Amino acid sequence: MTEWLIATSFLLVGGLGWSWPGKRTGQKKAGQASVPADISLQAQPLLTEAEAFFYNLLRLAAQDHYLVLAQVPLWCLLDVTASDRDVQASFLKRIALKRVDFVLVHPGTRTAVKVVELDDGSDVSPGRQARNRLVEAVLNEAGIECIRLKAPQPSTVSQLAKLLGIEPPD
Repeated sequence: MTEWLIATSFLLVGGLGWSWPGKRTGQKKAGQASVPADISLQAQPLLTEAEAFFYNLLRLAAQDHYLVLAQVPLWCLLDVTASDRDVQASFLKRIALKRVDFVLVHPGTRTAVKVVELDDGSDVSPGRQARNRLVEAVLNEAGIECIRLKAPQPSTVSQLAKLLGIEPPD
């Protein structure tokens, strides 16, 4: 009798599993990503030619001391905590779409030590100035040095290493 009860229970639970909403074939699983039919996507360059040149120079100047990353979202550099979840969410929303040009990461701790921002002077809008103030304030609060380089940027490895405050490679 108990065997019959156990078998019936398995069949009942199994049957519920197959008929549970969202388990039918043909239905998409929750969270499954797809691109809408009317959207076209193509890869685009991550860096301009000038930024790519600077990145290579920066990598040569810093490679003995830091990992070098480009175009990093600001929120990725931070551990944001707050006692009020709404305050935390509001702050994260403010910085969500901000990214920094280059990040020097300590290879042992894997944390950002310095951020290098290139300023070619082409965007002097109040919005850009507000963005720069916000980024610098956030980085300062987190203890991450922000180095803003105005055009023209250094053109040699030793010049850049000196500006970054690191010893130049041999």
